[in-house]
Amino acid sequence: LKGGILKYLEEVPEEESLWEGECFVFDNRVSVGHGLKVGDYDLCHACRMPITEADKQTPQYEKGVSCPHCHDRLDAERKAGLAERQKQVELAVRRGEAHVAADLDAAKKRKRQRHEKQIAASRAGAMASRD
Repeated sequence: LKGGILKYLEEVPEEESLWEGECFVFDNRVSVGHGLKVGDYDLCHACRMPITEADKQTPQYEKGVSCPHCHDRLDAERKAGLAERQKQVELAVRRGEAHVAADLDAAKKRKRQRHEKQIAASRAGAMASRD
């Protein structure tokens, strides 16, 4: 698999492929198939497990709150917190805004950059004190 599984799925036609099923990816697509078409899986926002449309039809599934994988492991307090978060997400969508947590990657990047600046400043100070 020179170039990796995703390269294989992208370049090898489905009828010539030995790959069966979908490939799970660690981004908002959750899974992809041949031609890197987005797969049929979604993600439970409570436990981060992949879920199917069949999972979403179960009594244990509540969007943003629980799925069959985690429903029985979450206590009432955690479910209430997740339900409130889902409510805030839906309100933000109605207002045409991104939810606060939607830009978490950018916030993490800014934090990492601040940390790197602090390290550089600290090292510069340590070097100056040696002189």
